[in-house]
Amino acid sequence: MNSKETPTPEAFLEPHSEPGVTEEEFRVLEETFGVVLPEDMKAFYRKQNGGFFRKGQDYFVSDNEYELSLTYFHSIARAFHPNILPMDTLLNWQQMDEFLPGTLVPFCSDGGGDSYYIQADGQDNRVYYIFHEDIDEYLDTPENCLIAESFTDFLEKIHTR
Repeated sequence: MNSKETPTPEAFLEPHSEPGVTEEEFRVLEETFGVVLPEDMKAFYRKQNGGFFRKGQDYFVSDNEYELSLTYFHSIARAFHPNILPMDTLLNWQQMDEFLPGTLVPFCSDGGGDSYYIQADGQDNRVYYIFHEDIDEYLDTPENCLIAESFTDFLEKIHTR
């Protein structure tokens, strides 16, 4: 999607019955996990709390080398689907595992177990694609996993084929 306005969930996500994220839910997530979600990400999630990409089309995000598939955005605090875990659960597991930095927030997945993470340390908001079987690549050379400079940049790179 290439436009001057930031893409909204309606542009590519299936609607569902869960309401958008509240300020209290953002506050709890940020305080519990010591993260600071960027404002553009919050604006997106205020409108729709996660969801599957629209049926009938395949969605991708491209970096300079690959076209990477997209299946759904994770929700915050409340699951929009019983088989899709919210960010809170994933961050809890991530803290227990201690493999990845705690300020990397998983927000989108590709359906194959690999996730897109946003750096939510209050300073840097870059987005990374981390292949679950090769976390070491991110740990050794994070720039190789960089997909977008910001959440908005990530949204603008989403396209169909």
